Formats: sequence, structure tokens, C-alpha cells
Amino acid sequence: MADKSQELAFALLKEAKEKGTLDPSIEAELAELIGTTSRPKVKEVLKTPVAAETEKREITPEQVDGLVSTLKSRFELPKNKKLRETLNWEEAEKALRANAEELLHLEETGGEPQIVGMEGDEYIIEDRSVESPSGRRDLNFDEADTQRASFGQNVRFQSPDSYKAMQKTGKYDLNSGSWLETDPEYRKRTGHAMRGYRDVDVVYVGEFDAVYHYPGYGWRASLRVKKV
Repeated sequence: MADKSQELAFALLKEAKEKGTLDPSIEAELAELIGTTSRPKVKEVLKTPVAAETEKREITPEQVDGLVSTLKSRFELPKNKKLRETLNWEEAEKALRANAEELLHLEETGGEPQIVGMEGDEYIIEDRSVESPSGRRDLNFDEADTQRASFGQNVRFQSPDSYKAMQKTGKYDLNSGSWLETDPEYRKRTGHAMRGYRDVDVVYVGEFDAVYHYPGYGWRASLRVKKV
């Protein structure tokens, strides 16, 4: 029976983590339970509705229009001339409106998201704020990961390769730094996570202690939305 309890605990932990609704205190309690044989305690914890979905945010048409207008103004920046030659704004706008909730999270926390390309039938949107998004700072990697999950199932960390490519187009994170996409198994095995920052003309991307709170460090997002 202990094995079954452990399976249930693992399943609950995974489901809640994916939905971004796992309270840190419950996460710690479940982590303590895994590997034990305390079935009564497992049953008690499993009664806690940590995996319940959060209420869907209500967004007004005015908010969506304002967001789309802002994204369009960034799309029309001179530096995006080549992008405009390959992407049709009217088509992109339909996809953006269909994913307004996730995009609003990025915008409201200071990410200044922009369309940066397209792969297959998906538009690629990433944060392009000069410094790490102001509303997502002073978090260790796990806290950043929890916040990321709460923004929506399609929101991911920016990849290290994408971060390096971004740094070739300008100077980002001169006074801050950003957590980046990290393989979960690697994070668990080593206790480290990927992060990046710039020091004058040198860009650093590498692994750092994932539980440490680096002052001024936040995280950058990447979002893929399907063509409508």
C-alpha cells in the first residue's frame, strides 16, 4: 500500500505543478512524504485541493485591444523590417487575440513581449525588455518556475540559445539577469539551473545554484501560439 500512496503523491505533485496551482507549503509536505510509508499522512494531504484549477481571468475587450495595439507597435519597429517581410500582421493578430490572457501576464509584469519569428504554424513570442522583467525579479529558479506555470500552460522559459541570439541584437540584462530554460532532470540531479546576463560586451550563459536568490534576477518568457 505504501507504493500506491507514493504513486498518488507523485501524480498529485506532477499535476499540480503543471497547472501552476501548487502551494509551496503543500509541495514541501508532499516532497517529505515521497519515499516514506506513512499512508495516513499521504491520505490527509491528498484531501487538500491543491490541484484545483484557478478561476479563469476575465479580460475586457478594451484590455485586449490595448494589448494588441502595443504588440503591433513593436512589430512595426524599424528593427523588425525583415520580420514584416515574412509575417502578415492581420494573420498574427488573430493568434494573439486568441492567447490574450497569457500575453497580458507577460506584458503586465514588464516583459515587453514581441513576435520574434514563426516556426511551422506557430508564432514565437518572447520578452524583449532591456532588463529582466521588473515584475518577475528576486526569485530563485523554483519560485520563477512556479510563477511561470501560473501564467499559462504555453508559457515557457526563454531557451539559452534564444537568449544568446537575442543578445546579438542589443544589450540586455546589463544590470540584471534572467533564469532560462533548464531540463527538469538536470535541475533535480545537480541543484543548478541555467541563467544569463551581460557584463559590458560579454554575455554569460551557464548554470548557477537554483535555490539562491540573486538580487535583481528574474526570468524571461517564451510563448508559442498557433496560427488561427
